[in-house]
Amino acid sequence: MLRRKTVFLSGLGFAALLAGGFTAGPVLTPQTESPVIRVQASEPETAPETTAAIPAQTEPKLTPEEEKAAATRLAFDRALVDAAVLNNEYESYRRGRSRKPVSLSAFRSLELRLSMIADADPANTQARDMANMMKMRQYEILQPSVEIAASANRLLYAHAMAERMRDDGTQVVVYGAGNNAVRFVSPHMTRQMAMQLSESARIPEKAKALQFQRVVFGNGRRSWTYDVSRNRLR
Repeated sequence: MLRRKTVFLSGLGFAALLAGGFTAGPVLTPQTESPVIRVQASEPETAPETTAAIPAQTEPKLTPEEEKAAATRLAFDRALVDAAVLNNEYESYRRGRSRKPVSLSAFRSLELRLSMIADADPANTQARDMANMMKMRQYEILQPSVEIAASANRLLYAHAMAERMRDDGTQVVVYGAGNNAVRFVSPHMTRQMAMQLSESARIPEKAKALQFQRVVFGNGRRSWTYDVSRNRLR
């Protein structure tokens, strides 16, 4: 009877353990060695290396004529940039936007550079036009000084001629804008005398050299004008 109870209780305990989620398995003791799982990694397969050589790319060589043309074009492009910058600086100064004057030698240097390029390539009309523009800028810069100097030279000429012809009773005076006209006045002046005076004193040559626009001979009653451009007395 006692044995049956023991078996019955053992069965109940085993059932309770199963109901509580217990999982039966081997019991490991400290003396029991745990199983060791050895995994050996295999080396990945690598793609075979290609050793084909890549051919080097070489640029085509230029002929001497092509190299010269390329150098000329590069020099022209640089000259155009320099000319544009210099021209803008000059315009800013001329219009009062800048107080920095532009050097006359800078325009002269660019004129020579562009002229050399135009001479080397006559078909490059743009280089010739830009060279002429640089020359015109020089004239514009020098124009005020040139006009002042020319006016002073015409005045000096009139004074020298007046001293020379004082004994003859002839007066020589300049007038007009920039002293651009000269008058020879004598009580005895005639057309014939005016022609003789022009030849002896070489007045036509002097008038052209000094850029007189008019040369007038008179006696107070009549006058004759020498046309400098047409080289005749009327």
